[in-house]
Amino acid sequence: MTFKFGLIGVGGRGGHLARTMMQDEKKRGDIVALCDINPYMMDTYEKHVEKYLGHEVEKKYEDYSGLIADDEVDVVVIGTPDQYHHEMALAAFKAKKHVFLEKPIGTNLDQMIDIVEAAWNAQKEAGCILEVGYVLRYSPFYEKIKEIIDEGMVGRINFVQMLEQYYGGAGVFFRNWWRLRKNVGGIMIQKICHDLDLAYWMFGKPKSVVAFESNMEFKPGNWESDAKFCHECDNRCPYFMKRNEKTNHIDYCLYNTDKTGADIADNAQVLVQYENGLTMNLGMNFLCSRGQDGRSIRIVGSKADVTGRLSEQLLRIDPRHDHSGMKTFYYATMESGAGGHGGGDDVQMIKFLDALEKGCESKAGIESAYWSSIMVMGAQISADERRMVNIEELTEKYPFPT
Repeated sequence: MTFKFGLIGVGGRGGHLARTMMQDEKKRGDIVALCDINPYMMDTYEKHVEKYLGHEVEKKYEDYSGLIADDEVDVVVIGTPDQYHHEMALAAFKAKKHVFLEKPIGTNLDQMIDIVEAAWNAQKEAGCILEVGYVLRYSPFYEKIKEIIDEGMVGRINFVQMLEQYYGGAGVFFRNWWRLRKNVGGIMIQKICHDLDLAYWMFGKPKSVVAFESNMEFKPGNWESDAKFCHECDNRCPYFMKRNEKTNHIDYCLYNTDKTGADIADNAQVLVQYENGLTMNLGMNFLCSRGQDGRSIRIVGSKADVTGRLSEQLLRIDPRHDHSGMKTFYYATMESGAGGHGGGDDVQMIKFLDALEKGCESKAGIESAYWSSIMVMGAQISADERRMVNIEELTEKYPFPT
């Protein structure tokens, strides 16, 4: 069976997801419709369709409602800015379409529960499948960690540290629609929903969460300049970029955020306590050196410790009571640096096609959407209101559908 895809938002993530789908050896997916407000991106993406699928895309929409209403479209891929996920996902499920929704699941808990309930009802009524863009679940690095945990090699998990450092983060998130909190709900919701989804997948349901965030570096006074844009600046910083009218990125000054309107954070720390007593620390920042860019993890168990960096695709396992120091061993999960998001970009869309073919969810479906959002949006509430958030408070107000 061939599933006919319609893409809403063909830049960045939306475009990459579909390029992967085009390379499916079984040719189970085709692209029949595109929607974007940027004509340049639309034309660019159609060239990819011609290259990989050998045909033009006759149906091009500026209004997403037209694509969703198109009877020829079986699957809707939503790769638009976060502030549009809610209305588009609801419309797609109302039309009884399968949906690949880029993360996050809306920008607040009200939007999240709307989407989760709509996906739940569409699944029960019409067999519609939701796949969320939690691509890291498909990285061989994290798949191996999950396997090690499930096989009992680590034993009881007693302590966890996770860290995401993104050297280029400010250059991305302070220069586009992400820079405005009203569009993303807070930088944690946009950026570490990936990591907290992994944390739920590996460690289970949370009990409470507390978080802090701030803007330490990218603010007025930390670079000598009074420019709003890079092209106006006489004192170029290391993050200087050239102006490019064809892209969505604007050469905003990263430091003079009072002029650009940027009101998000450049770092955050989250503590999650789980129902079994485990406490996990998750850090995120855009402040690191170029050499330390990437994600890392440390799991301390009753039998062994597991440590590793995603960019290296190498896990180290240290047996807890190895006094000889000779029993440490390593797993190479894939070639270092191969594939975006630790190799997950090359896998997720293929697994989604598998799920469509079988008529069941893959690994990042409705439950993933719900619990990852409960955790990250709870963390954002904690940082905003400067208090610890009990997860039960959120699940009682926003219960998982039954």
